[in-house]
Amino acid sequence: MASGEKTELFVNGKSQGFGARSSNFLFTFKNITWQVGSIKAVTYDAKGKVLAQDEIKTAGEPVALRLTARSNPTGFRADGADVILAQVEVVDKDGNRCPTALNMIHFTLTGEAEWRGGIAQGPDNYILAKSLPVECGVNRVLIRSTTKAGKVNLIANAEGLKSAELNFETTPVKINAGLNEQWPSGGLKPSLTRGETPQSPSFVATRKSLEIADIVAGANQEKAQASIDDNELSDWINDGKINTAWIKYTLKKTATLDEVNIKLNNFRTKVYPLRILVDDKIVFEGNTEKSLGYFKALCKPTRGKVITIQLMNENSGKDDSQSGVEMGGKKLDDGIARNDANTKGNLSIIEVEFIEKVK
Repeated sequence: MASGEKTELFVNGKSQGFGARSSNFLFTFKNITWQVGSIKAVTYDAKGKVLAQDEIKTAGEPVALRLTARSNPTGFRADGADVILAQVEVVDKDGNRCPTALNMIHFTLTGEAEWRGGIAQGPDNYILAKSLPVECGVNRVLIRSTTKAGKVNLIANAEGLKSAELNFETTPVKINAGLNEQWPSGGLKPSLTRGETPQSPSFVATRKSLEIADIVAGANQEKAQASIDDNELSDWINDGKINTAWIKYTLKKTATLDEVNIKLNNFRTKVYPLRILVDDKIVFEGNTEKSLGYFKALCKPTRGKVITIQLMNENSGKDDSQSGVEMGGKKLDDGIARNDANTKGNLSIIEVEFIEKVK
């Protein structure tokens, strides 16, 4: 991803040419052979001026841990509320983070501070645990100050790796009648390097969501509102019959429909053959795609007031082999669970939004 007009890729210092641009910020490079070493991306503006660049190097075998502390620039305050974010990394002999490392890290904290822990995939997400794994070679833990200033020592150990240690101190804070008189932002210098606020608008709207006045459904009318209620734990569903697999939305005012963003139940595992109409004119016909949530139906721009979504024929049925699980074993979200999930005459809409482009 890059913000420039063009992006060049280098593998071990040798240019691989410029990537094909898509979605404004994605650049794709074809026929790149993986090599040990480094890859660097350089992005340019339209005149060829370098805007930004980044380089990553392949890592060797894990040999050590590295600890770094991130804290308020004014110091670690002994007010019982300030925190330090301690980052632990598994690194190779050259200090490169090892992105495939999943080592279990054991922490020891002593001094005037309290352990608040971190988070990782596993039992209870390792909340407050003093041993937790890195993920992709890195993790972070929180350490909170006490109300007494003093020295703090943090040690990180992992089997087979050289340990790491951090030493820091908390600074005294003046307390008056039990209250800290200093704001958390006290002592921080403001940054005005971005200059004056532009007089022109900071953004230009290119699309808007169309407001709905009324809904009529082929079945289960009482649940029709659930298809637009912004609650992704509810949906409208028909009664499993093809002739009731439709729902009509009347807009508050006549508008041009350009696209429909729709989240259908079992979005990971089902395909729905849909037809979308505006005032009885067909603007979209086709199959939805299995996705992580929403499907975007690009419509033939048509002006009207009543939008109909209907199932043209049976849906594909639920394919549980595509549902998948998270690293921790939790089943991935696929919408709203129900016993009739395999009924092929079902049309089930969790959320739908109608879009008009603004010119």
